[in-house]
Amino acid sequence: MVTEPVSRAILVVDIEKSSDRPDTEKAELRAVLYRVLHDALDAAYPPTERRRLDDLGDGVLAVVDAEVLPLLDPLPDVVAEGLARHNAIVPPPAWLRLRLGVHFGLVARDAHGWVGDAMTEAFRIVNGPGVKAALRAADRAQSVVVVSDAVHHSVVRHGFRDIRPESYGRLVDEGRTVWVRVPGYAVPPLPEEPRAGATASAPAAGKVVTFGTVHGNAFAVDTITHLDARSRFGGTP
Repeated sequence: MVTEPVSRAILVVDIEKSSDRPDTEKAELRAVLYRVLHDALDAAYPPTERRRLDDLGDGVLAVVDAEVLPLLDPLPDVVAEGLARHNAIVPPPAWLRLRLGVHFGLVARDAHGWVGDAMTEAFRIVNGPGVKAALRAADRAQSVVVVSDAVHHSVVRHGFRDIRPESYGRLVDEGRTVWVRVPGYAVPPLPEEPRAGATASAPAAGKVVTFGTVHGNAFAVDTITHLDARSRFGGTP
């Protein structure tokens, strides 16, 4: 039976290109992922905050009974620092890079896990093709952070703590508005949105695709294979 819903902060973490890795490498990456994530959650929230982690195979779901703000500052930067330490000792093809999706809202937990529209939204924003393309384009980055439009409106745009709203780029991904940040980049290298009236189509082989750079300029590539509020959440689990 589903219990009465409660308000929670939601973090979905997904490993880039997990399906391309051999099983032995996946096991090693998971160990690093959990170490980095636990360190980041400990830095973001005091030990008294209740949180629950669920394994996703190639990622982790973290649901926290607390404000969503710490998932935006300091958690992403702590994650990026932890990933950088690991990636400094392995070749680039073996890097561990993550997509972090942040949302909040009403969720409920049954015998099998969390359920609710907010949970569905959190998974969808982190798995959009535009978000994945942004991480591919940022080949110097350790991770990409994507927040829902609701999180941006309630938290990001106000610039709380050390959040810089200008570092988030608006992206319409599969018809859904999200906001993307790439730690280490002044602005995220987002794929261009199609102009009004233009017909969207997949780029053919050899077709030039344009992305925004860190400085807001543009560059062209032949392929896209690898480029450089709540105020308080309450309730009981």
